[in-house]
Amino acid sequence: MLRTPVIVVAVAVALVAVALVTVRVVNGAGGSCSGGVRLLVAAAPEIEPAVREVADRFAAGKPEVGGDCVQVQVKAADSADVAGLLAARAGGGVVPGASAAPSPAPGDVPTVWIPDSSAWLTRVQGVDREAFDAQVTSVAVSPVVFAASEPVATALGSHTVGAAQVGTLLGKVSAKQLQIGSVDPRRSTAGLAGAGLLYDSIVTDPKKLVDMVRAYRSIALAADQPTLLKNAAGGQAVITSEQQVLAAPAGDLVALPLDPAVTLDYPFAVVAGQPPASLAAAEMLRATLANADRGAFARRGFRGADGSTGATFPTGHGVSQGESQVRPLSDERKITDVLGYWNATTAPSRVLTLVDVTSSMNRPIVKGGPARLEVLRKTATDGLGLFTDDSELGLWAYASGLPGGKDYQQVVPVSQLNKGQRARLTSAVAAAKAAPTDVCGLYDTVLAAYQSLKEGYKEGRSNTVVVFTDGSNSKSGMSLETLQLELERATDPTRPVRVVLLGIGPDVHKEELDAIAATTGGRAFVVQDPEQIGNIFLQALIRSS
Repeated sequence: MLRTPVIVVAVAVALVAVALVTVRVVNGAGGSCSGGVRLLVAAAPEIEPAVREVADRFAAGKPEVGGDCVQVQVKAADSADVAGLLAARAGGGVVPGASAAPSPAPGDVPTVWIPDSSAWLTRVQGVDREAFDAQVTSVAVSPVVFAASEPVATALGSHTVGAAQVGTLLGKVSAKQLQIGSVDPRRSTAGLAGAGLLYDSIVTDPKKLVDMVRAYRSIALAADQPTLLKNAAGGQAVITSEQQVLAAPAGDLVALPLDPAVTLDYPFAVVAGQPPASLAAAEMLRATLANADRGAFARRGFRGADGSTGATFPTGHGVSQGESQVRPLSDERKITDVLGYWNATTAPSRVLTLVDVTSSMNRPIVKGGPARLEVLRKTATDGLGLFTDDSELGLWAYASGLPGGKDYQQVVPVSQLNKGQRARLTSAVAAAKAAPTDVCGLYDTVLAAYQSLKEGYKEGRSNTVVVFTDGSNSKSGMSLETLQLELERATDPTRPVRVVLLGIGPDVHKEELDAIAATTGGRAFVVQDPEQIGNIFLQALIRSS
């Protein structure tokens, strides 16, 4: 084994502390490899012991590349942390709502990364398409499961958890008979898979989006896997992996696989931009892992890449020796959608709502239907329930000739949505009345609101201007082109403010709203059916976060 002064080791560990849990150094060439080819492997913590065991045998064979010995360094590294490091190298991030990490030093970038799932590769490639070499192979797999105590599992009445069982689970959650637990889906692939199951089960009908918001907010988040498994033993139904259930000290847990299946597939990915010798060493290790005796993985509860088990694979706890279907989570659009919905429904928002109070708002939204202002009142009141208590909301009204001679008026300042702020907003919405004019300075109002929200910009929040309108800009002065130019000038990519517009009724000019929204990266919606406006309002908030 290479001998290094303790103080040097301590400094080296501090330098690579990001994403580091444990480090094992294995040297080829009889232990004298001090200046050879460095092969740094970052592996998910639960699979790192098995990878290290195989790497030990690899090093014992005294591997060489071009006559130089190979030094293998295996790190146990949280997948979310390594993903953040690799994304930061390309100037981006993979965890919605999190601040961007600093660009890593070259020595901190692994040659090989074995995260728990291909989902992480997909997320990093969303920032850097060329982040990895083309060949990616699976080291082992483990199905995502709900883990629960025997009584909870029995009460579900099924050996798997699909759409029907989700309904049962959510019914028990609503009745406060059960709590669903997970590690934050933004940092856990198992958690992401569970959030995806809820998404698939609920958003089959757009009218159920509110149910999804409630479901996501009902999930109890654990800081890490050990805490999560303790919570499962305490009565929660938690989203984890089969391997974690088998490795859990709490022996009374039962694993209930998802239906359809989702699999953690532990991909062996070579990070692009490595020296040729390091790439050659990585391919040698890949071949060793592919051809190695599966015992190192099987006895730790991992299945083979094809979903099969082996003689040393532990069973029980709802886990059998039967082959498991392998279905990695790697659909970029699905991952993006679920993360977007999760972030928008659980993270705090900062929203300034603009309400059109021109006289036309007294007209019915459709012939024989309720007044546009009445529909808006209900939508705004119901919408308050969609925001977390740590969100910030404010309200402006707009129509030409309001008190002060402006085209807009601050009704409720943007502030944290505590009990008092909710009461102020509810009262203001209920008291809203149409002005005796149909002249609308939409453009001036949107620009002023955008600038106001930008000045008070908050990191880690969705900073959004939401505009309700039943017509178009009808005040002379600023043109649409001028508004777009001013919004472009005010745009700061590091402090994004989006404008979301909801047009109500038949007098809306959709092209105008689309043009305003597109300038800020927002969205525009038009609604004619009063029964649909609440759902569209929720979609607008979620899809623009």
